[in-house]
Amino acid sequence: MACFPDFVGSDALRERIGDAVRQNRLSHAYLIEGPEGSGKRTFARMIAAAVSCEKRADEGADLPCGECPNCKKILSERSTDVHYLDRGDRATVSVEQVRDIRREMSLSPTELDVRFFILDDADVMTPAAQNALLISLEEPPAGVLILLLAESADGLLPTVRSRVQTLRLEPVSPAEVKRYLLRESPEARKLNGEGKNKLDAVIAASHGRIGVALEYLTPKREAALLKTRETVASVIRAAVGGANYREICSAVSLLPSKRQELASHLTALIEATRDLIVLKRSPDAPLLFYVDRDEAATLAEKADYLKLIAIYDALRDAADAIRANGNVGTVLTSLSVAVRGRT
Repeated sequence: MACFPDFVGSDALRERIGDAVRQNRLSHAYLIEGPEGSGKRTFARMIAAAVSCEKRADEGADLPCGECPNCKKILSERSTDVHYLDRGDRATVSVEQVRDIRREMSLSPTELDVRFFILDDADVMTPAAQNALLISLEEPPAGVLILLLAESADGLLPTVRSRVQTLRLEPVSPAEVKRYLLRESPEARKLNGEGKNKLDAVIAASHGRIGVALEYLTPKREAALLKTRETVASVIRAAVGGANYREICSAVSLLPSKRQELASHLTALIEATRDLIVLKRSPDAPLLFYVDRDEAATLAEKADYLKLIAIYDALRDAADAIRANGNVGTVLTSLSVAVRGRT
C-alpha cells in the first residue's frame, strides 16, 4: 500500500495526507504551495481521487488506486464534481469568478460524495475575490473540499491563510526527476541517448520541478534552453578566464536585449557563479547550473574566491537594475565594465 504512488517527491507530505484521507480527518480547505511546475494541480487532483477512491478503505490498495471509475474520471479531469478555476489569460482572478464558484458550492454532488473546488493562481486573486471566498472558508457547505493553489502564500490575505492548512511541495531531487522522465517521456529517453549531458541540462534548469522539465523537452523549448546555457557559459568563461575588455563585451553582447529574457539569463549567470564559489569551499557541494562537475571545478580554479564574489555581486547588481526597469543597454555596459574591472 502506498500513498499517492504516482506523485514524485514530498514523501512525508504524501504519507500525512494519505493517512488523513484513510482516517477521514481531512480539513475542509487546503493551500497547496509550490513554484510553477512543481505539481500543485496534479497533487490536488490526486487528493480528490484519493478521497473518492472506491478502494479507500482497503489497506492493501494504493491510494488513490487509479483503477476504479471515480479515480479514472477525476485523474483525467472528466468528473462533474471536480471544478477548476484559474485566471486564464487575465492578470488576476476576479471577484465575479469567485462568486460564481461560491454559488456552485451550494449545489449537491452529482457523481461523488464530495465536491472539489480547485482554485489555481490563488495568490493573484484580487483582495475583493479573496474576501468573497472567506465565507466559504469560514463556513464551508457540507460535502465540499476547497483546494487553493499558489506559488507563494505571501500573496494571500492573512484572513485567508488562517483558514486553510498549508501543504508545501518540496523540490524533487535531480535523480528522481531523471528517473521519472526516463520512465514517462519518450523525448527524455531520446535526449538522454544523444549524450553530451543534454538531459542533465534540462533537469538542472528545472530546479526540481517535473512540470518545468517536461516543458523543456519540447523541441523549441529545448533548443532555446541549450542556447541560453551556452550563452551563460560563454560569459562565465570570459569573466573568470582573464579575458580583456573587448572579449568580455563580446561575450556580454550575446545576452538578449528583451528585459524578461535578460532577467532569466542573469539568474542563470548568478547560479553558475554561485556554483564556482561553493566549489572553492566544498568540492562535493550540489550544483545549480553546471552538470559537468569537472568543467565547473576547472573554471573555479581559474579565479580566486574574492574575484568570484565580486563577479557575483556585479551580476546581482545587474539583475536588480533590470527588475528596477533600468535601461538594458546601460545595464549591460555597466556589467561589462564591472566584470572587467574585477578580473
